[in-house]
Amino acid sequence: MFENIKPIDLVAQRRRRWLIAVLAFALMLAGYLFYEFKNYPQERQVSRFFEALERQDFQEAYRLWQPTSAYTFKDFSQDWGRDGLEGPIHRFHITGSTARGSGVIVRVLLNDKENISLWVEKKDRSLSFPP
Repeated sequence: MFENIKPIDLVAQRRRRWLIAVLAFALMLAGYLFYEFKNYPQERQVSRFFEALERQDFQEAYRLWQPTSAYTFKDFSQDWGRDGLEGPIHRFHITGSTARGSGVIVRVLLNDKENISLWVEKKDRSLSFPP
């Protein structure tokens, strides 16, 4: 009556459990890495922008901003220059980012005291103030 039943293969069961655990861990790790790095290109663009401001390379920062023709270098200098709204940039730290529609809002801590947000368009990585 029981002669057709095969004995339990403990090695195969252990291998199957190990494979399921490894696959579950890999899926969780992939999800975590996607969540952490999905806005990396936009965060990197903001980082390049503030690095240029730290070096006081305002022409490069203006180029990275990718302004429209209505936003002249004079306007940019009033906002981001030596006497700009935030003052001279000595230090910055990207504190987070949130994807919203066609862009990403990147939050930045400037000079260890001022929190600001910048909008980065996904298609061309142009910078602006959030809508």
